[in-house]
Amino acid sequence: MTSRLRATTAALLILWIGWFARSAEATDLKNTIRNLYGIQGIHVEPSPFFPVETSFQASSLQGLDGLNSQLTSAIGVPSFNSSVTGFTFDIERGIPIRTTESLGPLLTERATTLGARKLNVAATYTRVSFTKLEGKDLDNLSLIFRRNDVNEGCDPSIPQSLARCDTIRAALKIDLSEDIFAFIATYGLTSVWDVGLIIPFTHVRLFARTSADIFHVDPLGITSPGTTRSGDLPIHQFGPNSTPPNASGGGEETGLGDIILRTKYNFLRNYGGSTPDLAFLFEVKLPTGDEKRLLGTGGTNLAGLLIASKTYGRWFTPHVNVGYEINTKDLEQNTIRYALGFDARLLSELSFGADVIGHLKPDRSGIGDHINDLSLGVKWNPMSAWIFRLNFQIPLDKNSGLRADFIPTIGVEYLF
Repeated sequence: MTSRLRATTAALLILWIGWFARSAEATDLKNTIRNLYGIQGIHVEPSPFFPVETSFQASSLQGLDGLNSQLTSAIGVPSFNSSVTGFTFDIERGIPIRTTESLGPLLTERATTLGARKLNVAATYTRVSFTKLEGKDLDNLSLIFRRNDVNEGCDPSIPQSLARCDTIRAALKIDLSEDIFAFIATYGLTSVWDVGLIIPFTHVRLFARTSADIFHVDPLGITSPGTTRSGDLPIHQFGPNSTPPNASGGGEETGLGDIILRTKYNFLRNYGGSTPDLAFLFEVKLPTGDEKRLLGTGGTNLAGLLIASKTYGRWFTPHVNVGYEINTKDLEQNTIRYALGFDARLLSELSFGADVIGHLKPDRSGIGDHINDLSLGVKWNPMSAWIFRLNFQIPLDKNSGLRADFIPTIGVEYLF
């Protein structure tokens, strides 16, 4: 009981620290890209042709806002470790003993539960360094801004319309990463019913740099650097009275992320034959992370998963998870979640797990509509009720959503 009290006290302390960090003065990290050229967008140098040159204002604001929305909306909640432990309890001695099966899956779920009045506590660290957005390198993005009146006609063969063919091309380099420390606790209310919570603390880093250049189209239709000219006078150019062509912004934030509450009920177990164990898991993601600081998504998500698993030969356990997640803030972001994999005991103190984890948006909103990851990892039980874990998530398709080359996670857990 004393150990459980210490664990509960530690959890409350972590929560207090997280809320304290959240109360610090927030920066608008979410709108870093949108605000690169200020709230007025790009203005070029006034000229005799346009005393106040705002021809590119609307398109630059729209282009940067669109990229900003694509990027920030694609930052989701990472997969956290399974609530299944690799131990059962010796009833007579009251101590944890290692099961004859594996030490459990890593990022997905088996149908089995923890056990009545048992507490499993875990701490994990995950590093996410994003490198691609919809298949494009984050350090080599580009946007093209067109004049507001381009729809009135841009025909290189007509001299009067050549100026409307000018464009501004912005080259962007984006550095975006997350360090996520998570405290995870699962408690067995009964032999078939678990409840748990995940408390993440996130350090997010977002920096963006951009460099803009003007391009024109000559009468032959060839696009080249520089602006259209009237005689010797440039029609569009950057200068002392224009928006600077080079801009940068961003920062770093640390604080409490979105807390997840979850419960799992194992409604079918040890039925016999080829019938798998079955369970239902329900999750609620609370908007506890500051959305402007990119520490949370700003909305409440509700998810339900059906879980099936079956152990063969007392060492190999395949499992399937399938369900639906509702984004109450934006229903177009609702997601079908699924996972298929196995965990296997290699040695008495070592097990291996592999899964394909997927998210599919039925409404096809355009960014990250279908994401698949391969998860590979090991669990090691060197002593007592301690388990150490190492896991890697590897994208199977980098052309969808905001992606990292790989996502490593390390962690430790203990069963009270």
